[in-house]
Amino acid sequence: MKILIVVGIFPPDIGGPATFVPLIAKKLVENNYEVEVICLSDSIYENDNNFIFNVHRIKRRQKLIYRWLKTILKIISIGKNSDLIFVNGLPMESYLANIFLRKQVLRKVVGDWAWERGRNLNLTNDAFDEFQENKHSLHLEFAKFSRGWTTKKADLVITPSKHLKSVVNKWGAKNENIKVIYNGTKLLNYNIESLKKEEDKLSVRKEINLITVGRLAPFKNIDRIILSMKILNSSKTKKFNLQIVGDGPERNKLEELVKSNNLVEYINFTGQLDSGELDKIYQKSDIYIQASGYEGLPHTLLEAISHNLSIISTPIGGTNEILMDDKNGWTVDLIDGKYPLEDDIAMKVSNLLTNYEENTTKKYSARLLLEEKFNKEKNFQEYISTIESFKKYE
Repeated sequence: MKILIVVGIFPPDIGGPATFVPLIAKKLVENNYEVEVICLSDSIYENDNNFIFNVHRIKRRQKLIYRWLKTILKIISIGKNSDLIFVNGLPMESYLANIFLRKQVLRKVVGDWAWERGRNLNLTNDAFDEFQENKHSLHLEFAKFSRGWTTKKADLVITPSKHLKSVVNKWGAKNENIKVIYNGTKLLNYNIESLKKEEDKLSVRKEINLITVGRLAPFKNIDRIILSMKILNSSKTKKFNLQIVGDGPERNKLEELVKSNNLVEYINFTGQLDSGELDKIYQKSDIYIQASGYEGLPHTLLEAISHNLSIISTPIGGTNEILMDDKNGWTVDLIDGKYPLEDDIAMKVSNLLTNYEENTTKKYSARLLLEEKFNKEKNFQEYISTIESFKKYE
């Protein structure tokens, strides 16, 4: 069976689809599927030869109409010899191409690109759930129509959380055509005693290392994490360092915020990193912070738990299916469903360090949940079984 995977971001990009697609493509090839990947890219990636499947990159930074045409033509060219199109991004281009191809389509939805576009272009200030209900400009209403239309056209839709399934259902996809398969991650070996020892060390250490990972976009609220660092380092009792991993349209603005608040000593922007480099930073970190206004179900949160980091996060979207109302981490509430206060982030960091026994319990509980629901091998097998079901209709 030949499968074409279409995705907007791919290594060296950082983000959920860029993490997921190389892994599932490799797993499919290992299960005797033929796989081709089409993605957008800012540059040639010298490690493409290391993949065991073909990667076709289309230049991201060009006039939109040219990029659309090139993407559609590439999907048609490769898709005509494929049995299934697995859409992980670029849905409109994929479905316009499929008007000619008439292939089976499996769609994975990890968020609402119409909302993200509206927030990134300052066309709306709505929180995620507000955006689903409110009326907007013609531009955004067309985007909302497009994401609904492309979703309904899929033979099957996969979401990484129950919350996102309910959202996609409101877009018009039938409930029986939506399947939840959680994201998965590798599991590192830890036990409760080793966790206790690490927490004892953390409570007396003079230097604490924090990390946040993701696209530097407005709704990620990285600015709130930066401002919390000013509060944390004001006491001088401990030094708090922050690694900001990722890139995006907000980077220059965020770097200026760091400079204007005299935080250069404490905060480092790494840019995009490959998985090996990111693993090294996880291993040196103590606390993972996520301040997003929305997440479908973030891979990075699962990776942080796997690396035994303490978690501070906003309880939004599918994230609460990991945190489970503070059971598996420390939650920071959003103001009007949009952003957390930097004071609240700083307070949660302080609480975490003071209540180290409670923090140990949360970390161990999170790891047990990871083994039960977010096991990478188990969840990938569910993807394989789902794709296998399409063979009946070839």
